[in-house]
Amino acid sequence: MFDDRESAKLKATSTKEERDLCFARFYERFPTKSEREEVIFRAASPYGIKCECGNLVANRKYGERTAICPRCKKKASATANTLFHGAKRLSAYCCAIFVTGEGLAISANDFSMRNGIATSSGNIILHEVSAVVVDQFGDAAEMISAILCKPVAKRSKETPAREHPKAEQIEAEKRASTSVGLKRSSGDNPRAMSEATRPAKKVPESDLERRILDFLSLQPLQFEDLAKQASLPQTELLCTLTMLELGGFVKQLPGNCFAAIENDMPLSFQQPRTPVEARKAKHFFLFISKTFHAISRKYLQRYLARYWCFVDRERWNFATLLEACATAAKKSYAQLTSYVTPLSVKVMFSEAC
Repeated sequence: MFDDRESAKLKATSTKEERDLCFARFYERFPTKSEREEVIFRAASPYGIKCECGNLVANRKYGERTAICPRCKKKASATANTLFHGAKRLSAYCCAIFVTGEGLAISANDFSMRNGIATSSGNIILHEVSAVVVDQFGDAAEMISAILCKPVAKRSKETPAREHPKAEQIEAEKRASTSVGLKRSSGDNPRAMSEATRPAKKVPESDLERRILDFLSLQPLQFEDLAKQASLPQTELLCTLTMLELGGFVKQLPGNCFAAIENDMPLSFQQPRTPVEARKAKHFFLFISKTFHAISRKYLQRYLARYWCFVDRERWNFATLLEACATAAKKSYAQLTSYVTPLSVKVMFSEAC
């Protein structure tokens, strides 16, 4: 069985010293704002600027985004129709691509502070770069998103009112189930049943059993973790879990884990199917907890993209990520913020895990 201590031995984030050295390399390679912007312009228009009239403009000056087209006499932009179209903080974009391509694990707060920009601006830039990486997953392996919801503890616009952020997963699965059910008659769709006809939900009788079930209602927990959260002696907890199992409220999973059984709960918070899958998922959890502390379920796929850049040092570097960003289409703010992680996510885990 996988031990958390094995995962702890693997590098799961970037230390402050590593972040300092990475930014030092960036400023050494691109010491001025003009140089950082120029590398963006060249990547976006490597053969010259394509003007709206169809002419290829090659008279752009160093460090300038636009040039006058000799044919139509209009301004042509080097970043038109690219990820950088209309972007004002190209220096920060260059920095985000560099540190992400270098496999640096960094939060939006730290990134924004080091670039002298607002946290919201830094967060959007990192999301844009992450969205580009998401498009590069291709035919990568897939996992049910519920398996990777352990670090979800931040609210988003998708979080139901007065619910824990993990409830986003349940709501997403309910919506998916409902949309599938629309293709069938309401009589064949159990989720189309009215509350009046839905079977009554079983509830444990004792307060202690209900309290234990509350801890297990959102995600499976290992026995030791459950004992700590519930502040109960292990013998008392074991007796309570046994009664809950006999009553059909709780089931035991591999790895001495326990999960709630609820009549109306969909796929939510399943366990990884194999020890290898569990080990790799736990390393991802460490990466999130040590770098970001917690995330929202809404952007889970984008954090998986940042994790891919962190662990895959053969696939990603500054040049490859810059090329991917330079050929990606610009996403509006609405497109960026309306994104919701699908129920099946793409993953790229390290073989060393």
